[in-house]
Amino acid sequence: MAALESVLFLLAAVVASSILDRLVRPLSLPLVQIALGALIGFFVATPLESGLDPELLLILFIAPLHFNESRHADPAALWKNRLGIISLAVGLVFAIAFSTGAVLHALVPAIPLSLAFAFGAAMGSTDAVAVTELSKDYRFGRRHEALLTGEAFFNDVTGTVLFQLCAGLAATGALSLAHAGEEFALDLLGGMVGGAILGLAAWALFAGIRRAGIDTPTLHVTLELLLPFGIYLLARQLHIGAVIAVVCAGLVMSLMPHRPSAALAHQKLQSRGVWDTLSFILNGVIFVILGMQLPRILHPVEEGGLGAAELIGAVLLITLVLEAVRFVWVVLMDAVHEKRANGTVRSAFTATSPKGAVAMAFAGPKGAITLSLMLTMPATLLFGNGAPMREAIVSVAAGVILCTLLLADFAVPALLPHKHEAKRTRERTDAEIRLVEGVIASIREDAPNTGAVTGSRSTDAQESHQVDEPATAIVMKRYADQLREMAPHASKDVAVRARSVADGCDRLYARIEDVAAELAEETFEEEGSLIPFSVTAHLQELRRTSDAVADVQAQALNRELELIREMQAAGELDGTQAKALRNSVYIQQVAL
Repeated sequence: MAALESVLFLLAAVVASSILDRLVRPLSLPLVQIALGALIGFFVATPLESGLDPELLLILFIAPLHFNESRHADPAALWKNRLGIISLAVGLVFAIAFSTGAVLHALVPAIPLSLAFAFGAAMGSTDAVAVTELSKDYRFGRRHEALLTGEAFFNDVTGTVLFQLCAGLAATGALSLAHAGEEFALDLLGGMVGGAILGLAAWALFAGIRRAGIDTPTLHVTLELLLPFGIYLLARQLHIGAVIAVVCAGLVMSLMPHRPSAALAHQKLQSRGVWDTLSFILNGVIFVILGMQLPRILHPVEEGGLGAAELIGAVLLITLVLEAVRFVWVVLMDAVHEKRANGTVRSAFTATSPKGAVAMAFAGPKGAITLSLMLTMPATLLFGNGAPMREAIVSVAAGVILCTLLLADFAVPALLPHKHEAKRTRERTDAEIRLVEGVIASIREDAPNTGAVTGSRSTDAQESHQVDEPATAIVMKRYADQLREMAPHASKDVAVRARSVADGCDRLYARIEDVAAELAEETFEEEGSLIPFSVTAHLQELRRTSDAVADVQAQALNRELELIREMQAAGELDGTQAKALRNSVYIQQVAL
């Protein structure tokens, strides 16, 4: 019963955070969820107060989230930037581990150097959830976006192995580089090979079920949901990198061929909806839990481990060093890349490149894996005065996690344009407005042949057929709303024209109420007698109008596809923009 209460409590917190996110605009949703979790941890007693099982965190949250993101990653881009990803996932982790570990030991000499380096190793792992959200929203550039994605997928292995090596050295005093190398090879190479094999097996399973004719959207989605957990548990039994296995399985499944069909398209649409909902819930729960851990972690610090000033100073200085190391590493890596590509490093130091490098530095926030590694530290570690050392180190880690998330939340948007805004140039917006205006014009031309309600209720001959067709006015209003949304981003003349067209559609839509009022005053014949317009008749009219709206919308979407092809052939739309617009129409057609 306690487990059920915890689940329901966390789900309620995620729902509340999504509502608060609309009210607290400057903060991103993850920070709102962390803040809400911290408030809950301070004032509400929950079963999670006893602590968080790091292994449970990995299997319940990290495995499915990594699996879903890897299925939508670009394998070609990851392979093309493989050297940069290796540099970030291995070299940068070592650089961060030794630099931040050295700073922690210098600030608190009572912490052994081996434990300080274990702390630094945990700082090497970036939070894949936060990185994915940043790369989705902001324009890093194709290469930097691929580097961030690959780093988030693969740097967990280096950080985990190095953490275990340093923590083992602190506990036993023994150091085995051979054992560490074996563990690294099993985690990375074993996870990649095992994940690829399991991904092929999963693809073959889906193909076999499809050939047997027993595949349904429900079965397909259910199997997809079970796959990351099964792959993770099997990889753990084989003593290979479980998280890497899940990532590689997802990448392999995305690369395998799938025969296009209507059933497969329906499955993909349903699968995407389920995974989007699940990802939202898991992302929310994991950040709420992180927030709930903060009061429990910070409380022992007040009992003699570290003073408040010492804690804040250590957190700020380590965060500064961490971000500086990331920045220098990214700049040097970009310089090497430009040297190999163009024979000169000058382009790596242009006016825009340093800004991109700073954004890359801030786009590596720490999160769940960092905290889960820190929570595995032995609880028996004590300072000379008997204060708990483990809690002090974990408290510093929690503070760094919070600072890196804050920097990612505020610095990255200040440095980079939002993808939506970056793509919406005036020329592109003007072209899309012309497309929508063409669709509205085609709806107006087809109005006499569509809809469900007829009659003569308008004194304006030019608009009589439009007013007689509520379905036409409803669909035109939908496109008019698109015009109003795009108008602020268009050139002046196009914006004025778009608003004028939208106003005309709004006037027609407003007159639907007049049509409904006249219908309510009508009478009709039933069994030879005239009776007033009834509720049943009204519902019948609504149903006919609803069917007519679907017909008009379907015709409008077909016409929109024709206009996209015509405008692309005329050079008014480029290939990328035309493809995005077509995909939007296809989704609407499937939904319709």
